[in-house]
Amino acid sequence: MPTLSDRVERRDRAQFVGRVGELDFFDALLVNETDVSVVYLSGPGGIGKSALLREVARRARTHGYSVAWLEGRDLPPFPEVVSAALADVVDAERPLIIIDSFELVSSLEGHLRHIVMPGLPERAVVIISSRVRPSRSWFEGGWDTVVTARQLEGLSAPEMQQLASNLGVAEWAIADLVQRSEGSPLAVAVAAATGLTGSLADVADRLLGDEVNTDRFRTLSVAALARVTTPGLLAAVLTDQDTDESYKWLADRSFCEPLAGGVALHSLVAKAVLDSLRRRDPAGEAALRRRIADALYRRAVDGQFSLSSDLQHLVTDPTVRWGYSLDIASRYSIDAVNERDIQQIGAVLHSIGMDEWWAITEVFFRQHPECCGVARNPSGEVGGYFVAVTPSQAPTAAENDVLLGPWLQHAREVLRTDSAVLWREAVDLTGELGEITALLGAGGLVGSGVSNPRYGYLPISPIIPAALRFSEALGATHVPELDVVAYGMNLECHIVDFGPRGVLGAQRDWVYRETGAAPPIDVPATEPADLLRLLRDPAAMAQGPAWLGDRPSEKMASARALVAEAITVFGPSRSDVLAREIIELAYLDEAEPHEAIARRLNLSRSAYFRRLQAATARIADELSHLQPDQ
Repeated sequence: MPTLSDRVERRDRAQFVGRVGELDFFDALLVNETDVSVVYLSGPGGIGKSALLREVARRARTHGYSVAWLEGRDLPPFPEVVSAALADVVDAERPLIIIDSFELVSSLEGHLRHIVMPGLPERAVVIISSRVRPSRSWFEGGWDTVVTARQLEGLSAPEMQQLASNLGVAEWAIADLVQRSEGSPLAVAVAAATGLTGSLADVADRLLGDEVNTDRFRTLSVAALARVTTPGLLAAVLTDQDTDESYKWLADRSFCEPLAGGVALHSLVAKAVLDSLRRRDPAGEAALRRRIADALYRRAVDGQFSLSSDLQHLVTDPTVRWGYSLDIASRYSIDAVNERDIQQIGAVLHSIGMDEWWAITEVFFRQHPECCGVARNPSGEVGGYFVAVTPSQAPTAAENDVLLGPWLQHAREVLRTDSAVLWREAVDLTGELGEITALLGAGGLVGSGVSNPRYGYLPISPIIPAALRFSEALGATHVPELDVVAYGMNLECHIVDFGPRGVLGAQRDWVYRETGAAPPIDVPATEPADLLRLLRDPAAMAQGPAWLGDRPSEKMASARALVAEAITVFGPSRSDVLAREIIELAYLDEAEPHEAIARRLNLSRSAYFRRLQAATARIADELSHLQPDQ
């Protein structure tokens, strides 16, 4: 049965025009008639880069290429995410890797050039699309023999006329529209879809005025606010209208592009529409933002923790974003630590008189690099670092550490939880104390392997006002007995209780608070994921839900039985067999430390936690159908 995705694809193919010279070049590239393996395509926003590359991808598939499309708007700045996204094509005989909107994640440039691309098959082709011209490093160290840069210009007048005709513009209006569009396909697409001309700001004002009906107005507003708009999101937010029809209308707009299972307004159009919406109806914008947050939150807690980035997209409070955001993905990415990084960090700390602290910190970098991460720019330089652990996977060095040791004991004995991330530090080495700190906070959370943690232990320096404001905004509690004043450091322990709904619930609540509304009051319940957590925490299981049994042993037995029944969801495939083994070792056997399980299964730490998270999500979904109503 044809899908909405098929509809978008047919529309896109039918509307594509021109680019004869560019397509001749790419056709030659795809049949290996050139020595080029990497193409860096640049051009201004709205000039048609994505449309061209979608046509190239269609042609590549007919030549037998395995195509992987990475979208910068949907890609967090973590190298391991890039590697995971390419897992299905890197071993293919003829992979084509397209990275669009690269300017948003250009901090990954070094990882791509030094780690990913050298290991690709000889016949692989990589195409990078960006609004920014390539840096000089793409043409150094031998890369100049396989890399070529191409600048995409506007469409010619005849091509623009053909595009306008394909999009249904009245014949009498085409000449004037083409003249004013100055070669920009986006300008023609907006005019054709709306019947309006002028600047994007003017068009947005009129789109949100009387020229469209109420349903179209609300659909467009959702698309301007949300990072990605899907049929499910529209159905959850706009409950009083035919959302299937609304999504079809939105997907048919030529200024919408496919993104992550849905569609997104072109960034220039989205900004213009959102600016107009906030200016015209700030109260309506705030209410709609809350409804989108509610819809995303419900899906996220059902096992789609990756939607945390979509929730964070709705948070505008700079105080909160100071400690957790991905805003600088175009300039820095979170990466693993290498020897050069260790030497650089040690030298910087020495230069500012922190030798004592580095003496007890270096052990984490040397012996437990899995607990560390660095913020790296495209040139490979380090702008900051973090060290973070969790109660279930803390190494011996953390247990004996002057800061982490007491914090781990507090998490286990006072809070009695494994659902916590403990940041030993998140250090901005640039001296700006802002954007890099936010990325380091996000890196520690994602790298922890804990899905939707309830608690966060924050090392707050009392001399950094922004850190204190961040802690206050999150409602953190200062625990003085866990402060550290030693080794030349003065760090306060601030503990954030994100609440029974974890960090996802906190993100949802931030959206409510900053839009002037009280957060929803959740009815206490035992989420499926909570049952899994309790199996690794016998002390907490004793206080578990009454429906599991009266005594701790009964509760443990009931929870084990439910999980044992739920794992029948896994089939005979190799990945399912491994997922079942991970669940059994993590929750049904002796619940060894996660690091030990990873070693037993010969998995890297990141691969293990990625598979654990995916397997846990499937088990949690199955448990939601098995456990009784509460």
